[in-house]
Amino acid sequence: MIVVLPETIIQILLIVMIIAVISLTAWQWKNERRRKKAIEGLEAVVTKYEQAYDRMFNEEK
Repeated sequence: MIVVLPETIIQILLIVMIIAVISLTAWQWKNERRRKKAIEGLEAVVTKYEQAYDRMFNEEK
């Protein structure tokens, strides 16, 4: 039978917690970058439509 000391259990839990925090932080950072790219893409599309709209209605005047 394997005897596990309480200190070893605490160390293992600490390591698991550190790994979990690092992976969650990285995941959050990736999501934030993805969200920024999506917003920039949407802004570019909106700008193109605004320019097209301005051209259409400025030509009629």
